[in-house]
Amino acid sequence: MYINRGSEWRRWELHLHTPFTKREDQYEGRDADEKWDNFYQTIKNYIGDATDPLKDIAAIAITDYLSIANYLKVRDDKRLPESVKLILPNVELRMQPIAQDSPINIHCIFSPGIVNQIEDRFFSKLEFEFNGNKYSASKSQLISLGRAFALDNSLPEEEAECLGRSQYVLEYDVLLKIFRNDQELRKNTIIAVSNKTNDGVSGTRTHSQYFERNISQLEATRRSIYQFTDMVFSATQSDISYFLGERADSENIVKAKCGSLMPCVHGSDAHTNEKVFEPDDMRYCWIKSDTTFEGLKQILFEPKDRVRISSSYPESKQSYHVIDRVEIDGNANFSPEPIYFNENLTCVIGGKSTGKSLLLHNIALAIDKEQVKDKEETVVTNVKAISGFKVYWRDGICSDGINKLRKIVYIPQTYLNRLSDEKEETTEIDNIVQGVVLQDRELKKLHENMVDGILRHKRLIAQTIVDFMQTVKKRDELFDNKMEIGDKEGINQVINKLSKELELLSIDCDIKDGEVQTYQNAIEEVNHIQLRLQNIGIEKNQIKALETVLQKIDLNYNSISEFEEEFDDAIKRIQDEADNQWLVEKSGLVEKMEIKIAELKQDLKNFTIKIENLRPKMEANERLSKISDSIVIEKEKMNKILKLDNELEKINKLFESQLNLLINSFETYKGYYKSYIDGANRSFVSPTEDLEFRASCVFRAEQFSEKILEILDNRSIARFKSINFHKISEADFMMHEKVKSFIESLIANSSETLKLKNNNTLESAFKDIFSNWYNVDYIVKMDNDSIEEMSPGKKALVLLRLLISLAESKCPILIDQPEDDLDNRSIFDELICFIKAKKIDRQIIMATHNANIVLGGDAELVIVANQRGSKSSNNMYRFEYRGGSIEDNLPVKDDNGNIKGGILNQKGIQTHICEILEGGKQAFDLRKSKYRFDNFE
Repeated sequence: MYINRGSEWRRWELHLHTPFTKREDQYEGRDADEKWDNFYQTIKNYIGDATDPLKDIAAIAITDYLSIANYLKVRDDKRLPESVKLILPNVELRMQPIAQDSPINIHCIFSPGIVNQIEDRFFSKLEFEFNGNKYSASKSQLISLGRAFALDNSLPEEEAECLGRSQYVLEYDVLLKIFRNDQELRKNTIIAVSNKTNDGVSGTRTHSQYFERNISQLEATRRSIYQFTDMVFSATQSDISYFLGERADSENIVKAKCGSLMPCVHGSDAHTNEKVFEPDDMRYCWIKSDTTFEGLKQILFEPKDRVRISSSYPESKQSYHVIDRVEIDGNANFSPEPIYFNENLTCVIGGKSTGKSLLLHNIALAIDKEQVKDKEETVVTNVKAISGFKVYWRDGICSDGINKLRKIVYIPQTYLNRLSDEKEETTEIDNIVQGVVLQDRELKKLHENMVDGILRHKRLIAQTIVDFMQTVKKRDELFDNKMEIGDKEGINQVINKLSKELELLSIDCDIKDGEVQTYQNAIEEVNHIQLRLQNIGIEKNQIKALETVLQKIDLNYNSISEFEEEFDDAIKRIQDEADNQWLVEKSGLVEKMEIKIAELKQDLKNFTIKIENLRPKMEANERLSKISDSIVIEKEKMNKILKLDNELEKINKLFESQLNLLINSFETYKGYYKSYIDGANRSFVSPTEDLEFRASCVFRAEQFSEKILEILDNRSIARFKSINFHKISEADFMMHEKVKSFIESLIANSSETLKLKNNNTLESAFKDIFSNWYNVDYIVKMDNDSIEEMSPGKKALVLLRLLISLAESKCPILIDQPEDDLDNRSIFDELICFIKAKKIDRQIIMATHNANIVLGGDAELVIVANQRGSKSSNNMYRFEYRGGSIEDNLPVKDDNGNIKGGILNQKGIQTHICEILEGGKQAFDLRKSKYRFDNFE
């Protein structure tokens, strides 16, 4: 079954001779029938079942010298495989001036539609003068010429015709005159010049060498011949490049010399069975078009993109990146017949409300409904879902809107101009630009490192804030406890005073020198030992209960890690070894603790004996006992103060460390951005030459100011002069002392410090203040205009180009009427060239009402949409779609040859383009003249 996907790459054989060709017939066979049988069998064997694209010949030009007789035979025999869709007549002629030792070889490929007129309009109009007589190229005239040349009027007709044909060398002006006088014939003829070493325009040189190196007296004549022709028979890469303006001579120079850029084609030039369809070095001719004469003419209008000389298929996308067709089941408004798509550029055209956007919207909905939903938040649309709508990919996968199986980029109508670029933390434009930048693997890795680093630091800051608030609380508690006990100077004075009193009283009470001090020291030691025994006991019980000292950290495995099991096994082995070792170490620690406990208990017993021995003397004098107890109490206070001072010193160090970590978080965040940004600016290459990229790290000062003003009580702001909270700068929070003073003022909680609004706590305030207030800002410039400064049309163009350049995958891109976002100059000067370049890499399906996009972009497939109306009837359904190539200008017929009903079927695609799209005819004319020399007629 034939499936119309528009213009597709197919093998064309444009130079094939047959048995009984007028010169050098070397085909095998004992007689005419056997020769022809062998010829057809050779073709059948070569093409086979036509499943091999390298062997599937779609179009053949039957070539002969001043004759189409063999073409007519092949056409009428109808013995070619069905896969051969087109047979063309190729008339080969010889023409003056002489190339080297032979005349120039010229080919005229005629449209099959005028075959019956070629004898009268072409062969009979040709003139060759010999001995004062003029001869046409009709059979009878060629016989007369042969006999005149042989000086033998009795020469047999076949021999005379052959001799006359061999001598029939045209003057260039004769051929030029015929086509100038018959413009209709010229429109139905494609003229090609040969590049053989001995019979081409360039003689022994290639075409390109002639233009680039050789200037002779015949240069003007030769230029005229090239300007007269449409294409070149050559498979030489230098020729192909030259005639496309890609060598020493620019496009404009080639146009001036040759009249236009020209395609190079090639054929087998077969005169034997072995050479049929097999040119030297497998230099096959591939043409992207319908298999029609009009399709062949497309290579004249698009010489760079529509023809290739190659031993392999020219272009092919991965099947999972190509939408093959849409099917709509069980919906009375739509035909159940599939709607097919080309793998390159498909343009959907139609009048208003004919179903263009409806088709694209539902394709996107079936493949990625979440993306459609996200885009609808930016673009308000009333396009409805179609029931029974399914999208089939070329590899057979079906997308029906249930599961997201494949990726697309969908750009709804007016989406580009509605993209927000306000004060959001990250805008959609930033996301688009970043998507382009992160196509670079190294930059993607740097970006991942940046994101991971920022995430880790966020976690660290969040925990530090919690710990910091506990530290502040602990510091305040220690300070309050110290104030409740007293101050060291006052306690020292009391101890000194009581010590003197005790010294005098001990003399009066006949207590030996040092006994009072020994008694006091013993009491202090007992208290100290009891505390140590309590702490060691607690520690011993904790250690005995501890089964493992190894903490397992969960690794963040890649989803496709091949070593996850090995990692887990290694960790388990290490954990088991560590636990076994801990059992040994734990036993030793507990043993040491029990020894220490025994030693302390013995010390406790010794000091207790001292106390018991001295207690009677001390208690005998009530005054002495009270003073002694008071000194012990004051010394205990002093010890508590010293201990609190030690704890305060530690807690203050922790406070400073945590505070510094918080203050430095601004610089730390920026550092993570800087590593990525430096790499991006150093190594990123723009996907298009005229777009300039640069990344920078931006402090979101305005949003930060707004957040601070939400946190602070307005009345207290004026008390803090160091920072202008209404207009905070990055420099303010890069100055350590300023931020420290700011934080300490918040913590102080006095009448003279900063206050928080009632709904804020210090912890919530710090979480807001020490958040990540930085962004990556992507600066995109085109023609020295940044994206913020661009006109809406230019900005939309840049965004569209960026979206299409997102090639992380080669997924299809669906664009709905981009011309609504762009100005005409942007479409003509920028968009068309860009789409033509990108459709080679990615399938593009575009709804449009702009003729220049369709024709300038050289859409491989045009789908015309129509909704039934009073002036636009359909064949059977409310919504109908018809697809075809740009070159298709024929109505659609049924199996009986009758034109089908409905407005879409009654006209060719070209006519629909001209009638539906504004400026359609002018766009066709512009496309045809694009590669031609402006001053050449």
